[in-house]
Amino acid sequence: MGTGTASAPTVPDLSGSIADRIDLIEGAFVVPPAKGLGNRSVQRSGVLTPDGALVENSVTWRGMAQVTMAPAMPEGDIADLPGTWMFLGPLFGHFGHFLVESISRIWAYGALKDRIDGVLYVPKFQNRPGHVMNVYRPFLQALGVDCEMRNIEDPTRVERLYVPGQGFGMFQMIEGAPEFRDFVRAHAGKGIAPQGAEKIYVSRSALPPVRGSILGEALLEERLKAEGYEVFHPQKHSHAEQIAAYRAARQVIAVDCSPLHLLALVGHADQKVAVIARRDGHLDDIFARQIRAFQGAEATAIDLLRRNWIEEHASGPSRTSWGEIDFAELGRRLNAAGLIAGGLDWPDLTDAQIAAEVARISDGVGVPFRPWAGPPGTAPVEEE
Repeated sequence: MGTGTASAPTVPDLSGSIADRIDLIEGAFVVPPAKGLGNRSVQRSGVLTPDGALVENSVTWRGMAQVTMAPAMPEGDIADLPGTWMFLGPLFGHFGHFLVESISRIWAYGALKDRIDGVLYVPKFQNRPGHVMNVYRPFLQALGVDCEMRNIEDPTRVERLYVPGQGFGMFQMIEGAPEFRDFVRAHAGKGIAPQGAEKIYVSRSALPPVRGSILGEALLEERLKAEGYEVFHPQKHSHAEQIAAYRAARQVIAVDCSPLHLLALVGHADQKVAVIARRDGHLDDIFARQIRAFQGAEATAIDLLRRNWIEEHASGPSRTSWGEIDFAELGRRLNAAGLIAGGLDWPDLTDAQIAAEVARISDGVGVPFRPWAGPPGTAPVEEE
């Protein structure tokens, strides 16, 4: 039986095997975030031993920071769940964070599936936990987790609970542990047939302006259409359709965005991918690292940011900011990467085009946007 810890949790090291990082707790307490607290960046939730010690493997990390902290021992009437289950951590409603942090423990399912009755999540925060579980249940099945799934909204005493350590995550954990990569390669998307264009541009142009992108994205789309690319809007397709499209594509271009996590999970080694930075923070490189590590595909990170345009009240680039990029150099980089045949004479955006884009975005969001003059390299708070 595994034990908890009273010492400070340590950041997971995924550079080698994590096969032994699975605790089995008899009478474990699964503690979700308290109701009524809203969507906080850090929540007190996780797994406790019968004597109230935190099970360190239940901590979820984002880079070097904890997303979950040790909860208090629950009091009062506690629900009991008989049987043997596996803990998967916090279930995010946000697709990008789900694709990184909510699947980070599925690597252990292959070894445990014949020993467990199902898998358990806790909500990232208490907002329609049953609905969020229903949204992602088919997707988890497509990734290879085919069993009963529950999102626990009240503290629960579980008869037997396996708690795997985190095997994947943002920033320094983006390549994943060997066991996580092996599970993904063996299972993710394998039941869905490839279907779609050979060349796709993963677009953000149909999203609300508050979601951020690059200035002149519509112009980029027109130039890529002339190169034979289909403009693909992931949010207009089911998860299965997205997987089918990414399995079919041989050339993919995108600004840095959450769907690239899915491409890394279900793509293939014969793909060429370009990831264009749309805001400061080196996320283009993080996505490219994941794609290379998971599938062995040829992934090129392209950071040609001249300026970040941010909301007037914002302190720096984030998931809502817009990037002003060097279009002429972008064409040359895509050509050099073998993703387009032309691109050597792409004109840059004019000052008038930039001003029109900023005005359009400001009107759409309802607040003025301004250029950010801060130091380069600041990572965004949110990754979407």
